[in-house]
Amino acid sequence: MRTDRDRDDQRLMVRVRDGDVAAYEQLYGRYAKALLNFFYQMCFDRIAAEDYVQETFLRVWRARETYRPIGKVSTWLFQIGKNYWFNEREKMKRRPFHSVAGGDQAQAQLQNVKEKSTEVAPDSGARAAETAAAIRKAVDSLSDKLRVVFIMARYQRLPYAEIAAALSIPVGTVKSRVSLAEKNLRAHLQDFLEPESRSSESGDSKSGNSGSGGDDQ
Repeated sequence: MRTDRDRDDQRLMVRVRDGDVAAYEQLYGRYAKALLNFFYQMCFDRIAAEDYVQETFLRVWRARETYRPIGKVSTWLFQIGKNYWFNEREKMKRRPFHSVAGGDQAQAQLQNVKEKSTEVAPDSGARAAETAAAIRKAVDSLSDKLRVVFIMARYQRLPYAEIAAALSIPVGTVKSRVSLAEKNLRAHLQDFLEPESRSSESGDSKSGNSGSGGDDQ
């Protein structure tokens, strides 16, 4: 069911399709922050995330004449952004001696927190910072397929149906990937979980709860 915002977005995007620069700037104002948050959670690099946003909107402008007011504009935008992200990741993987954005940075941040914790009396703030760095490192360890779904669901808070449309996959696959991503993250963050959470996770493993199939990993 479309909302008034959805219909307004579609009218705005139709103007963009017709070459209205003012409408294009308005569209950027509406969705640049959401895309920036998405890309930042994917790479943990603010500068790179800003570059990804700029390139995504360049692609939106270039592809504007192909737009059809059928689904949500936000879904269309995230689909363009997601495709660009995956293309860039594939290029990086083919480069020799490459360093994937996010992994090294998260590791460095975690090490930095540990070093600072020896200089300052341990407190809840230092613990929270170390936990945040560990979470980033854990998220970066997810496969691209799991990470993009997890971030769209948990950080962007997009409905499963919208994620499925943006990624061109069934809703059931979205659900299974989110579940598997959360299971993998819990495994990476055992040291930061509350004792009762660890016990629960251990119980799930012993009971043979294996998550989803190998295709989603």
